[in-house]
Amino acid sequence: MKESLINRRTFLKVTATGVTATCFSLILAINPKAAKAAQYKSRVALALRNRLVNDSDRIESKVVRPTIDELLTALTQAATIRDAWQQIFPNLQTTEVIGIKVNCINRNHFSHPEVAYAVAESLIDSLDINPNKVIIWDRSNSELENARYSINTSQTGIRCFGTMPKVSQFRRVIQSNLDGGIGYNKSLEVDLGNDRKDHFSRILTDLCTYLINLPVLKDHVLSGVSLSMKNHFGSITLPQSCHGGNCEPYISNLNNHPLIKEKTRLVLCDALLGIYHGGPYGPPQWINRQLLASTDPVALDYTGMQLINKRRREDGLRSLEKATIYLRSAARLGLGTNDPELIDLVNV
Repeated sequence: MKESLINRRTFLKVTATGVTATCFSLILAINPKAAKAAQYKSRVALALRNRLVNDSDRIESKVVRPTIDELLTALTQAATIRDAWQQIFPNLQTTEVIGIKVNCINRNHFSHPEVAYAVAESLIDSLDINPNKVIIWDRSNSELENARYSINTSQTGIRCFGTMPKVSQFRRVIQSNLDGGIGYNKSLEVDLGNDRKDHFSRILTDLCTYLINLPVLKDHVLSGVSLSMKNHFGSITLPQSCHGGNCEPYISNLNNHPLIKEKTRLVLCDALLGIYHGGPYGPPQWINRQLLASTDPVALDYTGMQLINKRRREDGLRSLEKATIYLRSAARLGLGTNDPELIDLVNV
């Protein structure tokens, strides 16, 4: 009797699955758009506040923090910012460390400290965690300091430091680990494709349990755009060797590595200012006054690309879609979606 009951349940389960699959196939054949609408959508939240940048082109810190709180509650559809952070970091342990990877390679256009520290403080206040368990980091101390960050390697407060002390000011080639700093994990080799091997920063491999990716809004002469996924070129030793072929397959393979893919819990783009032509270097070219957030790096980068494309159209410049091939590669790897029909845009 028990055996027949199990067989009956199995039969019903398989039959129901088959019917569901058949129905979905019919919907897909008859109406592809309806089928896409039935699929899971990646949410990207956008917050636009004119007061984020004042009339003197300065970032208004007092506006940044509440905007970030609103942005994240909209992204998670939570009732409070505490609930939002708990969704992003469920069951966070007191021993776990959250790294905030900023982007400071362009000394004129970088992840603003006003945004990075506001993210950190919102997280700390909401989850009552030890500030020393948050690390704001990038490639080098010198680049962080140029971007107005204060280096802190002490056992109190929010930590902030680079993988190494400095990089060459001429060729931007990373100096030897003998110069000091935590350095790179030479015991872990990362395969980036096309016979390119590299090593991750030990901040990523040894210190951070989870990651928040905090890029800036800018185009890139080779990869189309330089947003969250290319931000991790600052997590490896030789990013300059990964710029051929529109930076592919290097960007997508790098972000597909478990240490990045599994540790990243949030992407928040500092889009207060932007570069839309001739990037990634040079000063900001327009004041955008937006912050973007998502848990899908591909969807966020696609959305950021559209913001840049909109600004480019105003100047009669062509779209960056063809150049940004890493988005298509990343979508094929299952890192997220670059399909606008599968992206749920939420305006705060």
